Amino acid sequence: MSAFFDVAHYDGQKAVKRKVEVQVVGSQFYVLENEQRTGPFAFADVAYVTKQGDADVYGLAGHDGWRLMLSGPVPSELAALLPAPRRYGGWVDRLGLGKAVIAFALTSAAAIAVVLFSPQWLAPLIPDSVDDQLGDALVGDFGGRFCHTPAGDAALQKLVASLDDNPQDLRVEVANIDMLNAVALPGGNVILFDGLLKQARSPDEVAGVLAHEIGHVREKHVMQALLRQMGLAVVLGGVDGNSGAMVNNLLAMSYSRDAEAEADAHSMQMLGNANISPVGTASFFDRLSQLDGSEGAVKYNVEITSYLSSHPLSASRKDAFEKSIVKGKNYKPALTPSEWTELKTMCTQDRKVKSGFGFDFD
Repeated sequence: MSAFFDVAHYDGQKAVKRKVEVQVVGSQFYVLENEQRTGPFAFADVAYVTKQGDADVYGLAGHDGWRLMLSGPVPSELAALLPAPRRYGGWVDRLGLGKAVIAFALTSAAAIAVVLFSPQWLAPLIPDSVDDQLGDALVGDFGGRFCHTPAGDAALQKLVASLDDNPQDLRVEVANIDMLNAVALPGGNVILFDGLLKQARSPDEVAGVLAHEIGHVREKHVMQALLRQMGLAVVLGGVDGNSGAMVNNLLAMSYSRDAEAEADAHSMQMLGNANISPVGTASFFDRLSQLDGSEGAVKYNVEITSYLSSHPLSASRKDAFEKSIVKGKNYKPALTPSEWTELKTMCTQDRKVKSGFGFDFD
């Protein structure tokens, strides 16, 4: 038994739209035009192409340019034999747009949640060798911007050794970048920027900041932040392959409030073990807290706010360091005056170091 339906048709040979009849015979059909019949064609070879105006357009496998165009409601007998129209894509059409949007939102939220929270238990599982390789690959010689002088290196090594029991696991450098900042990076790398040394009022201030960054290393916060940042880059749009952009992103790595609190606690413990007064660190945080709104904002300073961008500060952190001060304890300076001068002027004295202006990493 046959059924006939009026449709528009392109035969794929001429760009001429024709009005034809489709004769359905079981799972096949013929195209009828002016008493001429072509076919048979199998419905299994028909594919939905697109929506054009009010017409659904279908193609035929193996016949380029061949089209059937059905306007308006498609008769149920014919619709049952044709592939279902696609509006957005296979699974979206099957679910419906509303349900698909909800499903996508839930999936995205779950993916972001995994990225945000899984680093806390993934980071300790990553071997130190992998961490070291990442550090070597991402940091290297920092584009030739690390400052070195014999006396300055000796002062820096003394400071690190006084704060940490295993200084051989760390690579602490001073970068010739005039920005008040310090960062902890993979592989036990800690970088103090020259702007931090210039703005510091004492070696005790630098000791507290350095101990804070070492705390991030020892507590595995660096790998956690790296995993989180790289994971979010993948979830939210992909990782930039440019190495300079990656380094700049690493410099802006941020940590959670819990991680910052842990690093502060580590810093206070290290300062106490080294018999270095927390007063300098509290004073440093006090100056910064005036800019984060917790101590009454004063004039803005670009160099100081650069530290705030990656190290959220508040008056409470200053208070915590003040409370760690042991009254009557005979603290000693982190460095002698001559050592402090050598460390503070190391980048000025190093004639071979490259400028860090603009972070133009190769």
